[in-house]
Amino acid sequence: MTSQERRAASRHGPLAQLLIAWAPLSVILLAYAAAQWINAPVSVRGHDAGTNRLGFGLQVAGPARADRELFGVVPSVWLQERLVDGSAHWYDGAAALIYVTHFVAIPLLTGVVWFCLRDRFVAWVSAVLAFTTLGVSGYVVYPAAPPWLASDWGEIGAVDRVSSPGWDYLHLPDVGRLIVSGQDASNPVAAMPSLHAGSALLVSLFVWSLAPTLWRAALVAYVMLMALTLVYTGEHYVVDVVAGWLTAAAAAAVGAGVSRRRSDRRSRVDTDGTRPH
Repeated sequence: MTSQERRAASRHGPLAQLLIAWAPLSVILLAYAAAQWINAPVSVRGHDAGTNRLGFGLQVAGPARADRELFGVVPSVWLQERLVDGSAHWYDGAAALIYVTHFVAIPLLTGVVWFCLRDRFVAWVSAVLAFTTLGVSGYVVYPAAPPWLASDWGEIGAVDRVSSPGWDYLHLPDVGRLIVSGQDASNPVAAMPSLHAGSALLVSLFVWSLAPTLWRAALVAYVMLMALTLVYTGEHYVVDVVAGWLTAAAAAAVGAGVSRRRSDRRSRVDTDGTRPH
């Protein structure tokens, strides 16, 4: 049965089906909430705090040192010294738009897969859940301060959190305030790995085989622009980004494995079904 036929046969309307498709994503919210609770001691009391609720200490200097050893400078500091002057520019508007796609990319693709690629839905959700599990585990095992927070604590040079001022350039200040409100309520030491960077790669890997050449170039550009945005805005170090990419690659491998097992199972069923009795 094709995806279209399954939709027609469903007794649920489109909105109900979309909610069904999104139901597994609730695990993401629960996982984030759990990680935030576990890391509360270090995220609230700062770099002088002891450990989180699982006994893991806050990492502040380590990620900055890794970036400095790789590039000779801390890229977030280097970029902001040259690009941040207190005013919003076109590149801040672009950064704001790229940054916010993280919050819609996975839910949007989940809906598309449910309605148009139903045979791949289980594989996609498996990849997303594996991605979330690995990423959130990283948050609690290696709670790490992002560049803007490390700068506030004097560990690196001046870095501001500039992922929202671009909305002023776009004449959408209310959106910027909404983003800031969400950031203020989030886990400030959930930096390693970067799930912003990882989700961009995970989405791109999943749709890669379906995309024509021009769209593949756009997918590569999206992944790289997300990485640049995260480093420029002070949200992540380069090593956070690379860790996010590795997390996405591992999750994509999980999804591919699920897809292969389901395909093998269907092949065995088809073979058994045509076998004479």
